[in-house]
Amino acid sequence: MTAPSKTAQTSASGRAARLRPDDVLRYLAATGWRRGRDYGRGQIWELDPPTGTANPHPYEVLVPLDQRLRDYPLRMTDLLETVANAEQRDAESVLGDLDLKWADVLYLRLNEFSLADLAPALTGLRDLALAAARAVDNRRAWDFVRGAEVGASRTGVPVLTVRTALTPDAGEPVERKVTRTMYEGVLGAFRAAIGDNESQAYFPIVNGYRATRPTLAREVCAALARIGGRSRAGYELRFTWSPDVPFKGDQAVFEFTPHVLGEVARAARELRDLR
Repeated sequence: MTAPSKTAQTSASGRAARLRPDDVLRYLAATGWRRGRDYGRGQIWELDPPTGTANPHPYEVLVPLDQRLRDYPLRMTDLLETVANAEQRDAESVLGDLDLKWADVLYLRLNEFSLADLAPALTGLRDLALAAARAVDNRRAWDFVRGAEVGASRTGVPVLTVRTALTPDAGEPVERKVTRTMYEGVLGAFRAAIGDNESQAYFPIVNGYRATRPTLAREVCAALARIGGRSRAGYELRFTWSPDVPFKGDQAVFEFTPHVLGEVARAARELRDLR
């Protein structure tokens, strides 16, 4: 990894000082770090190195929870450097993922990360975003998909990220309408797949109901099944929301096991046959 210039280091340090604790915490939780002990006005988080690493000791960062601390900038800079080292990335690219102001982020944690798994996962993510965008504004749907930023974490846990920047607005930003629609679609499909009888929109044959938004339901189920690929090894989806546009969903993390993926794929077929 190429060493950053002094100018780049100074820039990264300045931005690190402005990072918000909540943004850092949700990034760490989504990318495989685990919370350890509390330490004063901070929290210790740890990450196991990849299997076969020469140094078997876990990475460790201290997340300062109070931005009024005199050494807050130094602590955040140290955290940034450790995360960048763990992910084998430069500090600037890691900052882009940690600085979550006015951005919703979807994290996809794959159980397997071969080329055969990555291709359908990316296609499925695109289709999931496109389905939600079409439901909100069909004419601008592809503009939304093109504007979403895709990234990857290298913490030893295969994680893809889809970052959606929000445009400040007096009401709900249109981009939030799309990410919320995506979330609601995933929530409905997941709950139906695990046997929640109140979720009637995605399993019309099993539950005896026709989907209330059939196109969205069909496309969301198909996209979720596609993310799992042919192997259906399973994956985890985690939605995180910009604190600048508060939103509290019923559930943030969805574990799509092989069984759940099979149910979602079946729902997609049933909905397709009802057209």
